[in-house]
Amino acid sequence: MPENYYKLGIVSGKGGVGKTSITASLACSLSDQGINLIAADTDVDAPNLQILFQTNGVPKKSFTLQTTEKATFIASSCSHCKRCISEEFCSFGALSWDEKRLEPIIDVVACEGCRACSLLCPEKSFEINPVDSGNVVHLEGEFGFDVITGQTILGSQTSGKLVTELKKYAGKIADLEEKDLLIIDGPPGIGCPVIAAVANLDYCIVVIEPSSAALHDAKRVIEVISQFKIPIGIIINKSDMFPDGYQLISEYIKDYQLELLGDIPLDDNWPQSIAQGLPIIKFDPKGIPAERLRVISTKLLKKIKLKTKIIGVEKNEKI
Repeated sequence: MPENYYKLGIVSGKGGVGKTSITASLACSLSDQGINLIAADTDVDAPNLQILFQTNGVPKKSFTLQTTEKATFIASSCSHCKRCISEEFCSFGALSWDEKRLEPIIDVVACEGCRACSLLCPEKSFEINPVDSGNVVHLEGEFGFDVITGQTILGSQTSGKLVTELKKYAGKIADLEEKDLLIIDGPPGIGCPVIAAVANLDYCIVVIEPSSAALHDAKRVIEVISQFKIPIGIIINKSDMFPDGYQLISEYIKDYQLELLGDIPLDDNWPQSIAQGLPIIKFDPKGIPAERLRVISTKLLKKIKLKTKIIGVEKNEKI
């Protein structure tokens, strides 16, 4: 049975192209048009979305997840043979030797939880246990909707799992509160966090700026999204920055039959809005970027209403 809300993700092949700023403004615009939504920041290694939503006060809920495993040392069973060092049990350099205590020291940041030490130690003096990996925080925003954000704890390698758990929580809230839309600010790149963020979306937007590096990286993330057979829309940000780059992106969009949702030109108010912690659509509502973003949100509104209308029909048929 499908969820009773639309799942919209916004990603980019590289950082710095304006993905989070665009996500914030689209969320505000859709909310202003009557869409009951909740926002989730799945860029758990560098979460910034809540800053643009002016969140403050005590969180509605916060919790810690254990999605990473690390080695722990059991001193009582150690025979001080030093084989873990001399035979290089750890390929990641996470083991060193304490000459005073005559026992190994584990660097928890370097440890990958690979289990080699626990398998190779003759005295079984190492165990692999779950450790705190990241935090999920549910905050109330100033623009009529909540934001759920997550942050990886230093040394955790499984941020993809953290993204999955964050999305599960956000989806649960979206269902319980009968939201129309879950809008997701995804991480840049093509790694595990991105795969976790885009999985099971109804629609995914890729933000590109007209540079060769941005287009190169965007192509890679589009390949990832395409594996999930998710419809893709393109927003070209800073569209007048490099005309030749804009032309290359336009040709790519045409060749691969992608949907161009719109383009947004450079504007001096962008950095000012970010510095003040406001979406551009709130900072300068009459500016060209705000106008373009409202046009894009209207296109998205039609997609959201189409799905929610279909879901409503299915509900009525079952009743």
